[in-house]
Amino acid sequence: MSKKKHEWWECIWDIKHVRDGRVIWEMEHGNILVDEGEKAMGEVFFRNKGSLYLPGDVFYIGLSKGSISESTILATIPNEPTGNGYQRLQVERDNIGWPTMEQHEGDWRWISKELTLSASGGSIGPVDGAFLCTSLDNSGALIGAVAMPVERTVPAGDKIIFQLRAKLK
Repeated sequence: MSKKKHEWWECIWDIKHVRDGRVIWEMEHGNILVDEGEKAMGEVFFRNKGSLYLPGDVFYIGLSKGSISESTILATIPNEPTGNGYQRLQVERDNIGWPTMEQHEGDWRWISKELTLSASGGSIGPVDGAFLCTSLDNSGALIGAVAMPVERTVPAGDKIIFQLRAKLK
């Protein structure tokens, strides 16, 4: 029997940098599911430990600068920005935050609403990654992250728009 690894989770990030209503940069890239995220998913699904890993009814999306590996935990996210309108964005864990559930290539997929982060009073960044987690502070779990192919700085007045597409396969 072949020992082929089966990927059962896929999360695609669509991130757009918008200036004056026009998309000036966009990326679509797959997520890294970190160890802490794997553990949280298993503990919630198989051992009913939701209150430990998902204390609220929301996920949070944040930005970072620096390498995130499979062993990174939320408390060690590198160089999360502060100020100038930056805050982790909330995406509800319901059909408002994830309004679309559909069959995609024979598997179930959930698509988040679009989330917008606006820079105000100065620039946000530079950043080169984004992450999905379970708390506004570092007390929760890091689920996954994505690296951007280029470093970005978001000047005042610009926006970053996020949308995630998560699929079990």
